[in-house]
Formats: sequence, C-alpha cells, structure tokens
Amino acid sequence: MRIQGSHLILPLYAAAALLLTVPTGAKFSTSIPSSRAAFDPGLQAFLIGWDWHALTRDPLRVFDAPIFHPEPRTLAYMDHMLGETAAAAPVLWLTGSVAAAYNILVLLSFAFSAWAAYRLVRLFGVSRLGAGLSGFLFAFGPYRYANLDLLNQLQTQFLPLGLFFAVRYLQRWKVRDAVGVAAAVIAQIYFGWYYAYYLVAALALLVGYKLVQGSWHAPRGHRRAYALIAALSFATVAPVTWPYVERRLELPEFRRSLGETALYSADLLDYLKTNPTSVLAGAAHLPTGAQAYFPGLVVAALGALGASALWARRRLSGAGISPRRVAQAWGDAGYFLLLAPAAMLLSLGPILHVAGVRLWIPLPYSVLYFLVPGFSVMRAPARLAVLALLACVVLAGIGFKLLETRLRERRPFAWKGMVAAMFGIAVLGAWVRPVTLLELPSSRSMPGAYAWLARQPDKAPILELPAPARDADENETHALRQYWILLHGHPRLDGCSGFVSRRYRAFRAAVQSFPSDEALRAAAGMGARWIVVHYGDYPAGQGDSLRDRIESEPRLDMEARFGNDVVYELRSEAAIR
Repeated sequence: MRIQGSHLILPLYAAAALLLTVPTGAKFSTSIPSSRAAFDPGLQAFLIGWDWHALTRDPLRVFDAPIFHPEPRTLAYMDHMLGETAAAAPVLWLTGSVAAAYNILVLLSFAFSAWAAYRLVRLFGVSRLGAGLSGFLFAFGPYRYANLDLLNQLQTQFLPLGLFFAVRYLQRWKVRDAVGVAAAVIAQIYFGWYYAYYLVAALALLVGYKLVQGSWHAPRGHRRAYALIAALSFATVAPVTWPYVERRLELPEFRRSLGETALYSADLLDYLKTNPTSVLAGAAHLPTGAQAYFPGLVVAALGALGASALWARRRLSGAGISPRRVAQAWGDAGYFLLLAPAAMLLSLGPILHVAGVRLWIPLPYSVLYFLVPGFSVMRAPARLAVLALLACVVLAGIGFKLLETRLRERRPFAWKGMVAAMFGIAVLGAWVRPVTLLELPSSRSMPGAYAWLARQPDKAPILELPAPARDADENETHALRQYWILLHGHPRLDGCSGFVSRRYRAFRAAVQSFPSDEALRAAAGMGARWIVVHYGDYPAGQGDSLRDRIESEPRLDMEARFGNDVVYELRSEAAIR
C-alpha cells in the first residue's frame, strides 16, 4: 500500500516534538519539563493526579479538590484540566504515572498543534510542503517554548482546528463542519479556559468579517440541526462551567483587577523577543524574555510577503475604501490580515507598555474586561499573542505559496535552495538547550512526615507551615507539598493555585504568627487536626525560636519527628477555650 505524504505529517511532527524537548523522553515516567522558576508544573501535575483520582472514584465531587479546606469547589480556582486528564487516561490507567501522563500531553500538544495548523493552512491552496513548514513554525515557535511551564497553555491545537472547521463551514455550509466548530470549542473548554475565550473571540471576528464581505449564506433548512448542536454543546460544557459561575456568584473577589491584567499584559517589545532557551538566540545574541512573542525569522519574512500579496489585491481590484469591496478582494485569507493586529493589540492589555514603561494610553482590552463575561477572571491578556502567531503562520503559508508559484518551475535550483534554507532556519530557531526537568514526588521518595500521615486512618485535615503570606509567595515547594496530598490522602488547609479567597487571605495573615492564640483559633476554625512544621524552611534563629514556642504550647502535642519535619496534633476547639 502506498503511503500518502499527508499520512506522514503527524508522525514527523511527533518525532520533532520528542527531539526538541530532550531529555523529556529519558525520564518520561518520573520527571516533567520545568524551568524551576515557577510553581505551575508541580501544580498542574497535581491537578492531573487529583482529576484522575476523583474521576475513577467519585466523579461527582471532582471539583471539591482537597486544598483550601473546607472551601467547596476549589478546583474552580484554576483551569480544571479535565480534558488533559481524559486525554491521558490510557497512560494513567496503564502506568499509574502522573509524570508519564503529563509528558505525553506535552509531546502531543506539539504534534497536534502543528498538524492542526497544517490543516488550516492547506485550506488556502498551500502545498503540503508549505503547510508542513507552517505547522512546524506554529508549534515549535518561541511562544510555545516560553509557555513550556504551563501545560494548559500548550494546548493550542484547538485554535487552528476550530478556525479550520469554521472557514470550511463558511465555504461549504455543511452541517458536519458546524459540528466540527462546536466540538473544537467544547474540547478547548475542557482543556483550558483562556484559549476557549480566545477561540470564541476569533470565531466572532470571522463571522463579522464574512458579514462585511456579504458572503453569509447559511442554509435556512439547517436551523434545526444548528439548534440541536447548540443545545448539545451547552449540555456538554455545563458540568465544567457551572462550578466557575457558582464561585463567581459566591465570591465577589473571584476576578482579576484591571491593574492585575495590566501587570500580566504584553510589552510591545515582547514581539521582538525569543525564548531564553533558544540556541540560536544565544549564539546570535538576539533579544530574549519570559514573554517571547517573536514569531520567528521565517514567519516574519513569509508572513510579510503573504500579507503584502493580499493587500495588493485591493489595489488590483480597484476596491477603493469600501469595506465590503476590500473584504471581497482579500477573500477568506484576508480575515487573518485582521486577526493578527487585533490579537496583538488585545494582548497589550488595558494600557500600553513599551520597554517596561507604562505609557497610560488606554487600549481596547478594557472594553472586553468590563463588557464580556469571563474576561475579568483571566489574568494574562499577553496570551492572546497565540492568535497573532497563528494568523501570521497562515499568512506565511500564503507567502510560501506565492514564492512556490513564481520559482518552482522557472528557477528550480534556486527554489530548492530556498526551501532548504527556510526549513534549516526554522529548525535552528526551534532548537533549544536541553529542557530542565522537575522530578515528581513518588511513594518511593515519601518523606517521613508524609509516610506517617499516610498511615493514619482518619485522613483528618492538615496545616503545613510555613504558609505563604501572599499570593506572590507561592512557589515550587508549596506546589510539591500540595502534590503529596495524592499520596498521603489528607485534605490540606491553604493551597497553591494562583487564586486565594478573601477568607484564606485573612487565614494566611493569621497563621504567620503561629502559635499565637489567633493562629491556633484560625487553624481550628478551618478544621485542622495535624500541624506539619517544616523547621528547615525557616532561618536558623527563627526556626529555633518557633520550635521553643510551639513545644511550650499546651494545645499542641508532638506526635512524630522526622529530622526538621515535626507533626503536631492540634487539640479541639473545646480544649482551646
């Protein structure tokens, strides 16, 4: 049987993912990619472990994660990652390894993001070679490597896939393409809220573009089918949507301030930066940064060529300044001429930042923040850069098509050399230094205090000290201690999530003075029975002083000591009185 080139594209992308995330494959079942600068990898590994535990034992309580005890539905404080867990279920079932599940999700995100972009670009008549390059440039660009710590933000495959079905639907008006759009949106909601909002926003812009173009001709006979698709879609996403709505209604603070969104917005110069781990950036002394949104040299060059070719259609058609005639001259590909600058502008957040300086120029993101439900809950407008990248990749595919048309037959040797150069530069741009890894906790490496807790039959709530005083103090250590819940089974006061309720902010402030009366009452009020104090986390003098005060406190009984980790039992509220 003859193998078609299109059948090889996904395996090739998968091989590239394995090669360009070295040494992830070498420690596949024990360690996960992490820059070691953020707590997110440990946190998201915990989420996958908890989701799997809950889904296989008590699925109706999956949102009642065992953190911030006794608050309900604490899984809603983060992306729930139920889609990721479901996708990795075969690996979790076969191996029982959260690290293996996490790593397969990382690798598949690269392969499927590239493949979905490939399919989208092919809609515009780009050859397999050009679309293959475009898919590689989307999945292996600086944006995704800059987000390697964030498994949920690596799930970019549904953005091009949703637009693929939407563009094809608007070309053919087939019900199955409408089903594809709905399925992509549903899948994205299950894999991550940020990109779900971005996909819906991109689809809304596409609908607006087609209306301006005057080419909206949806068949009226399909209305019942569309109503059924909408009803089934709402029913499918309701289980993972309602807990967030509920928390928003119950907690007025369940939102991000406009100032916080400004803090996590893109700087205009971020679009000139590449990821710090890039080998090419290090060799050529290119600007780098944590928010690296430069699309790459090949995307920039081909995208500019594709954009200029589309722009020229307006002049050649004599479209003038009529929006409808301009949109008609551009065709469907012209949508990406709008998506790229629109996404880039929104990624800059509510006010303009240039070179780290706030210029206090109001930007359109503020409108979405106040008017569109859900946008006030999202912290990082900068991530809208992914839509700008996707649009530029499509334009790059169109630029490749233009070059191929002009050179392939007329100057074949020059064309082959140019293709080799483009692929070579793309691979060099994607080549990164070996990925740093984080080893996840396992039963083989369980510290004595957690092993002792695991043997206790009652699974009473625990408080671990020191606790972070502020959201900004949450770190990798806190995330990994949270991960140990999966092994010892005790719900935990406090937690590591990126969001803290007003109630827990007050609790954190109170326990900083532990073992004061206020701190002990706060811990008892939250239901703590066991207090685990990690004395090694305190400066030497402070730890010794704290130990003396705790051990002279009659309301705390020492139960077990394991080096610098000591477990105390907190007596009941009646005893404290």
